This record gives sequence, structure tokens and C-alpha cells, in this order.
Amino acid sequence: MEGRRQADVPARPKLLLVDDTPANLLAYRAILGKLGLELHEAESGHEALSLVLRHEFAAILMDVQMPDLDGYETAELIREHAGEVPIPVIFITAGDRSEAREFRGYDTGAIDYLFKPVNDKLLISKVRVLTDLWLHRRRLAESTDMLRRVNGQLSGLLRGAAEGIFGLTRDGVIDFTNPAAARLLGVEGAALLGQPIFTLFNAALRERVGTDFMASDMRRIAVEEGIYRSTQTEFVLPGKPPIPVAFSLSAVDSAQRQTSGFVLVFNDITDQLSAQEALRRSAEHDELTGLPNRRIFQRHLERCVHADDQPAFGLLYLDLNGFKPINDEYGHDAGDSLLKTLSWRMARMLRGADSVARLGGDEFGVVLASCSTVSQARQIAERLLEAITAPVVIDGLSLQCGASIGIAMCPDHATDADSLVRAADQAMYVAKRDPGVSIAVA
Repeated sequence: MEGRRQADVPARPKLLLVDDTPANLLAYRAILGKLGLELHEAESGHEALSLVLRHEFAAILMDVQMPDLDGYETAELIREHAGEVPIPVIFITAGDRSEAREFRGYDTGAIDYLFKPVNDKLLISKVRVLTDLWLHRRRLAESTDMLRRVNGQLSGLLRGAAEGIFGLTRDGVIDFTNPAAARLLGVEGAALLGQPIFTLFNAALRERVGTDFMASDMRRIAVEEGIYRSTQTEFVLPGKPPIPVAFSLSAVDSAQRQTSGFVLVFNDITDQLSAQEALRRSAEHDELTGLPNRRIFQRHLERCVHADDQPAFGLLYLDLNGFKPINDEYGHDAGDSLLKTLSWRMARMLRGADSVARLGGDEFGVVLASCSTVSQARQIAERLLEAITAPVVIDGLSLQCGASIGIAMCPDHATDADSLVRAADQAMYVAKRDPGVSIAVA
């Protein structure tokens, strides 16, 4: 590139670290020092551009949020001056992950994102892949034609910037695997060579994209649009459990601008899916009892109210009696144990279509989707009351609660969710005010 030093191939790959915070540069140097790279540092976009014009870097590790020129603007300037071979950029950001932000980065030449706080092992792994690929490219630079072909392949590899990498022939046969791909799939890399990529796909993905790679939408999209993405699917191998993955398929062009092959880059997303499920469950369930929370209760109630094929159904609004004195006298641990036991008893008493939710404190809501009459609802309420009032032994103490239960039926007492809750709540307070009554109907 213009202004860039065209010296002999350096003995060590050069890595440029760009961050306006000196402490971060020091931390990255400490993490990456063991790789044996020649590390250069810049505290601004202008300083980074100056270094790029004077050195040949294997990769750039750059903070997104910087004063003056931010990471995106700096990467755009570097791309404009980088000549024929782009320098792969890994962005580091503390911002929220969004498709718009990621696409902006990819448009400026980024091949990956890391989110703060940066995982040391992940950073080392990604940098090592980039520097290994750079060294491989430099060794092939003696042949101009070969260099053009490998640059195209490496460009495809770098665009994905994920853990596992497959090189594919024009007709979708695996002819290259990196060590990470073999490790993630739990097989020897050589065992995958010569296999059609479709043999790894689960039945759902094969049904969606077809089984003829040359005629598949996946191949067509990769060729026409540059990349095909699958955010969640599974790879399957004989005798092994399915592996949840996200992958991208990129077309690789030859020097004659013909599609010469493909690069498939994938990540094992098991941990990501587990984290998503944990977040979803914590957002929808009460942390103490494990019961659905008010949000899910309201959603379920709305579905029952608006379902075209939903017959009449019942709602119970339940408040424990005597729980607060127990909680005050014996402590929160005893109170929590009591709530968990009573919640378990109530959930066990209900039929499959019915559900109980903790609405807060010692209040519970029960949607009786399978119940169409007041008498049926009362029978269920009586069974719940019996389960609640049975003593609970905690740390040698026999603890006992009562309950007040209000019953409301849809459509007899209300035809919308909010009105139905109010009707059941008012009935519950009628039962609570009368010492001789535990169950009341709206």
C-alpha cells in the first residue's frame, strides 16, 4: 500500500493494539505477550493510522469507544489505505450487542467482536488464529498466483472469525478443517475430510435447505450475497449427541472471480443457549418457589380469555393466612421453606391444563383452564386448602398456615383478564373478612 514499508517478511507477526486507555493497553500486552508477537500500541485513531502506514500488521485489536476518531472511523480509514490485502480488525466494546452495531463494524473491515470484560483465553485463541493465517499467507507469497488464491481463501476465513473452520470445495465437500473444528466436534480432523458438509446437518436443517449442495438456497445465498448465516441449528455425528451451533457460509472467489470454494465458520452455542434459558426462566419464574411469576400468570390468563376454542374457565385468587407471624417469629429461612413447600403442594394438586403462579408475597393465582363450573372450581379450591393447611415440619418445628380463596369464572363474572382478577381478588377478601369462611365466589 502507498506509504507502507515493503521490507522483508518480519521474523515475528506484528499486532497493533489501539485503545485510548493506557491501562487497557498494558493489560492486553500482558495477556498477549506469551504469543511471541511484535506488539505495537496506539492511543488514538490518528496514531493507529500512522503506524499502519509504516508497518505490516497481521491483525489489529481496537477499542470501539475512543475520542476524536472512534474505532469504526479508524477502521474505515485503515481499510481505505490498506491496499489489496485487508488487515483483519477485532473490535473490543463495552456496549450492548446489536445487529446494527455489528454490521457497521463488519462494513469497516472487522472480522469479529469481543465484549468487555475480555476473556483472556478467547482473546489469545482469536489472535493466534489470525497470526497463524498471516504467517501461512506470507509463506505462500513467493507465487503471485498462489498468493491471490490464498488471500481470497483467507479473506473468507477471516470474515467468519469463529471457533471452528471448514474449507469446502465448490460442491460442498470438506477439504480443510482447523484444530478447533475437530475439537468442538470431538473427532479427528482427518475423519471429516472428504465428507459432504450436509452429512453434519440435522434433519431439520437438511429439510430447510435441501440435500443437494449445488442446488441449495444456502449455496445460492452465499454466492449471491457473500454470506449465509444460521443463528441456531445442530451438527450431528454418528454415536454422538447433537451439538448446538451457529454458523456462517462464505463464498471464496478465485483470481478470475469465479466461486472456487466455500468457508464454513461455526461456534458451539451450548453455553449461550444455557445462559439464554436461565435468563428466560429467571424473567418468567419466581426465584424462591420456581412457580411462574405474575408476568407469566397474566400472559396465560390473557390467552385463556381470548382463545376462540376456550370454554368457560375459572380463576382462584389465594392469600395465605398466618404466614407473616410465622415469618416474624421463626425467621425468613423458615418462611422461605414454608412457601416453597406449600407451592410444591399446590402445583402437585393441579391437572395438566391448570397452573399456579406466585403473584408476590404470600399471594397466589390459579388459572383453572380445565374447569367450567363454579362447583368444579370450588372442589379444586377445597383440595388446595386441604393441602395448604396440612402441617409442614421445618427443622423440627410443625408450622401451619391457612388460606382465603376467591373464585371467579369467565365469562360468568368477567370477560377480560383484569376484571376477572379483580372479581377473584374481591371474593378472596370476602372470605378473609369472615372467620368462618375460607372460600368465596364472586
